[in-house]
Amino acid sequence: MRTSCERPSRERPSGARPSGLAASLVLASALALVCAPAAAARASAEAPPFVVALDPGHGGSNLGTVVEGGPLEKDVTLALARRLGARLETAPDIRVVICRGKDVLVPIRARSRCAADARADLFLSLHANATPAGVTPGSQRGFELYVLPPDDVEDDATLAALATTGPAGLWASHTIRAAALRSVAAARALDRRLREALGAHLARGVRQSGASLDVLRGTRAPSVLVELGFLDSALDRAILVSAAGQDRVAAALAEAVLDFRGAAPR
Repeated sequence: MRTSCERPSRERPSGARPSGLAASLVLASALALVCAPAAAARASAEAPPFVVALDPGHGGSNLGTVVEGGPLEKDVTLALARRLGARLETAPDIRVVICRGKDVLVPIRARSRCAADARADLFLSLHANATPAGVTPGSQRGFELYVLPPDDVEDDATLAALATTGPAGLWASHTIRAAALRSVAAARALDRRLREALGAHLARGVRQSGASLDVLRGTRAPSVLVELGFLDSALDRAILVSAAGQDRVAAALAEAVLDFRGAAPR
């Protein structure tokens, strides 16, 4: 039986039936029940995709963390970005943009422009850590997440307001501040899922200093830099370089993105 959501004919068949207003109310209720799912499906189909920009850290002559006899950070981050992108693309309402799709050197500003040009709803910069100088190599483990500190957010908001006069400038500065708040929410979602996948004992927290965060400036989107583990730790390295470990990390990141997507205002 074909069901139509068009207005019914005004012809009235013979026989007993509700009269006047009662008949109209019955028919309207029936149409609402039939047409509501179709209307919801149309609205879903017309909604813009949730755009995720992925930035595999380093690349080309910028090797990132180098471990003797081990993998290069630039290769680890690219492999993880590809696995994560493949997982996210299985969701019908998500579009993935990878800001470095191969082993090339990409300037910092080009990475943030990649997110801005894509009108990303979320920007993730993926990295692998290394024990700092003065600390025993291989003695540290775990993942940590970074968002822009308040001073950088205010600098960007002020510059945006000055770049465009009037209400447009005020709106641009408001957008930057709002994105900064959502960055914290995204970082917490990522932290929660990584704790579940890798263990709470490896969680080093959400931070606003201690890493080079210029890549998070100018994206115009909620933005998080993720240090996924220490390449100079044999235990972390085993996770980051193995197919099974990369799948586990990519699955956790994908779940966090979906969590954030579900809670984020559009």
